[in-house]
Amino acid sequence: MFRILLLTLALALATPAAHAHDYHASITDARYNPRTQSLEVAVKVFMDDLEEALSRRSKRKVAYSQSAQVQQLVQEYVGATLAFELEKGKPLRHTFVGAEQEVDVVWIYLEVPIRSEAFTHLYVRNAVLQELFNDQMNIVNLDYKGKVSSTLFQKNDGTRKMSF
Repeated sequence: MFRILLLTLALALATPAAHAHDYHASITDARYNPRTQSLEVAVKVFMDDLEEALSRRSKRKVAYSQSAQVQQLVQEYVGATLAFELEKGKPLRHTFVGAEQEVDVVWIYLEVPIRSEAFTHLYVRNAVLQELFNDQMNIVNLDYKGKVSSTLFQKNDGTRKMSF
């Protein structure tokens, strides 16, 4: 059942319905790269939802663009709403790699250094867009050395432990 939900949401986010959508979802894919000892993170959100979140946060109308000012807002927003931890309560620093528009969605890219040879779990918090929509669902897929762990975050879920 959970896999069907994940597939349904993934397909829904892939559709080009630009202006209106009845569902509120994001997908975060994080893959551990042993060569760089970091998580390579890609977050997919609807552009209109991201613009609304950035506008509310900055208290002015924001239209998504590649401008340095908008990219800074995206970086700050993701830093405030998405966190990865090896130890609960100690968020890992991340590097904002950038963001790009693809039709009606925005891909946001981060790199999270993890200076540990091996780990069996991560604590994750994903509250992206949850301040906007009570029905917001955020899917997180973590791939560590071929082992994939997925979870669904809904409003007020807080931090969750994801094991491999």
